[in-house]
Amino acid sequence: MKFIPAVIIFLLFLVFSQTGVAQPYFGFHAGFNSGKFSGDSPRNFKYTGKLQYNAGLLFDWPLKEDVFISVAPTYVISGSKLQYPFEISEDESEYRDSVDLKLQMFTLPLALKIISDNDRWQFSGGFEFAFPIKLLADNSVEENDLTKDINNIGLNMIFGIGYRIPIEKNILVINLAYSQGLTSLANNGDATDSFLPRIRFTSFRLTAAWLRPLGKNKD
Repeated sequence: MKFIPAVIIFLLFLVFSQTGVAQPYFGFHAGFNSGKFSGDSPRNFKYTGKLQYNAGLLFDWPLKEDVFISVAPTYVISGSKLQYPFEISEDESEYRDSVDLKLQMFTLPLALKIISDNDRWQFSGGFEFAFPIKLLADNSVEENDLTKDINNIGLNMIFGIGYRIPIEKNILVINLAYSQGLTSLANNGDATDSFLPRIRFTSFRLTAAWLRPLGKNKD
């Protein structure tokens, strides 16, 4: 992760070197995320998805009239479920929810956003730095804190598509994004006998954002 400061400095240079090009925007966003862990699972278990929430701020800085650098610091409540096979009969079993993994994290997506010619559609792609805050495992009998078993920072790749609705000088954006973990959430190396082996976090996020122009409107 030594390249992270260099990436941030480079992006900030791009942002502040392109003043006066177009209108910058500031706003907030909130929505739902359906996420789950992927990769190695504990022995005999498998991961399934979980629907939770996210909310944060949004900054769009113009590079060109229709190209923006988007920064969106976000608080995410997410996680996954672990299912274990329960025997129904001698030759039949089914997976049932056994452990609820509750993940809280702060994320910092940095994306390139391109606006369509009619100003209605937006397409984005970039990277997201994830900073896990807490990971809890609840098996309905007790709740265990697994925060010490996860890394302090992770890296995800993100892609999104959104629809923009102008409302006077403001913009309402409905956005669907996909986030794919590139680094392991667990900090136990290649251990496969751990309760948290090599795992990555993936999610789909549906959000609504409200954007307001910063400074004087450039018409």
